[in-house]
Amino acid sequence: MVAMAPALDDLLGIDPDDPTTAAEVADSEAYADLVQALVVLRKRRRLTQQDVADYMETTQSVVSDFERAGGNARYSTLQRYARAVGVRLCSMIDATGSELAPTWQKTAEVPVRLSQRSAAHAPVRAPWTQSVEGPVGAR
Repeated sequence: MVAMAPALDDLLGIDPDDPTTAAEVADSEAYADLVQALVVLRKRRRLTQQDVADYMETTQSVVSDFERAGGNARYSTLQRYARAVGVRLCSMIDATGSELAPTWQKTAEVPVRLSQRSAAHAPVRAPWTQSVEGPVGAR
């Protein structure tokens, strides 16, 4: 009988059946999907990494690293990248089925206060989008 190499989770001492670990994996996958969606939008709009970097006031290599590795960018960085490709990043909180609420206070008991925002949001326009005032690429 051939001995099988241990799985990565065994080597790292991670229990894939643990609810916290499963939630962390789901969070990582959702983050990776978000970054990938932003990259797809950039490419569909025929924007280069340099275009995005110029809008974000950073370097092309920083944009490349973000797209390739994703990492754990700040929310503000995700928002700036989204604006650079001409979209607005929106957030949602889903507490349905949450079993990870603190034991001292169940999810349904957590008080939440929401403030109402204006329904009229100005459209996000990247500087290279076509406009009446000038050609694509004009700032």
